[in-house]
Amino acid sequence: MVLESRYEPWLRLLLVPELRKVHWLRLHQALGSPEAILGETARRICELAQVGEETARAILRGPDADELEKEKQAIEQTAAILCSFDDEQYPENLRRCSAPPMLLYFLGEIRPDDRHAVVVVGSRTMTSYGKLACQKIAGQLAAAGVTIVSGMAYGIDAVAHETALRNGGRTVAVLAQGLAARESAQRLEMRRQIADHGAVISEFPMSANAERFHFPIRNHTMAALGLATVVVEAGDKSGALITAERALDENRQVFAVPGDITRQTSRGTNELIRAGATLARDGQDVLAELSSQLGALLRERPLAAAAESPSTADAQLSPTAKAILERVRREPTHFDILHEELFEAGVGFGPLSAALLDLEMKGLVRHLPGNLYTTGSTP
Repeated sequence: MVLESRYEPWLRLLLVPELRKVHWLRLHQALGSPEAILGETARRICELAQVGEETARAILRGPDADELEKEKQAIEQTAAILCSFDDEQYPENLRRCSAPPMLLYFLGEIRPDDRHAVVVVGSRTMTSYGKLACQKIAGQLAAAGVTIVSGMAYGIDAVAHETALRNGGRTVAVLAQGLAARESAQRLEMRRQIADHGAVISEFPMSANAERFHFPIRNHTMAALGLATVVVEAGDKSGALITAERALDENRQVFAVPGDITRQTSRGTNELIRAGATLARDGQDVLAELSSQLGALLRERPLAAAAESPSTADAQLSPTAKAILERVRREPTHFDILHEELFEAGVGFGPLSAALLDLEMKGLVRHLPGNLYTTGSTP
């Protein structure tokens, strides 16, 4: 893919490490284009960007010719697509945030309807409970037409992307490294699948590695892309909590999944709820809270489960799911009772949880406060 010449001034600015987002935004607001910025005097750059003379001269000098050429070659070899802040396809949610990237590199496709996005993040060291909760929430959101945004890390992030793809939805991965940085074969395959059904985005130069200071920047961009952020599992020092903080900074709603008070991976989410985050038991909780922003989308894309008649859905259930459904149709039933009754029939905790998740995603069972389960038709 041949790089369009109009992006070269943007690259010249991006490749100057001294130019921070806040400096670029001040210059862009005052001068309007990278060409105008590069055509200014150092004194004027100092005044507008509020930087020292050395930084101003670095901005005007730009990268070495070899560095710029190497970047252009990496873009072409990777078939990356560029999107500047001034491009029409630049994500609208990101354009309106306090610190938008000047330039995005991406694989796949950025669509206007990606403004209907929710960020789903959590611990790399997830529990089975966290995985099931993520599948439940991301699956219901994707089925409703919401784009799932995450960071393509191991654990909850990967499950969020995979669940969106499995439910025929769109997903966007935001990276803390360049698109040409070295990756494992497993992550490259995940990246390919995401790009085929969404986009993989980076704001860092092509060969940039995932440096420690990149993650807070990535997390801010990720939070700004969504209408809300859902934290599924997080320890008390998790990077997912930084994403939640940045979401609040951008006036986005934050949801958290309640967890076991004895587990380290639930400390962060439980603390978020204590501090005022909205409790999320499933995707329906998120959709209900965002209904004013997602109204048109939800009218066009009702949950797929709603289209199934009970008899059709019942015929496709596993024996365990059928047993659960028969039990909860008689009366609302606590999880512990279901576990006790089905354990006697040889059904363990894992298969029981998986069957309940399947029933909830089909709209046949609802999870009520107090860990009770009832039929999906109950108000």
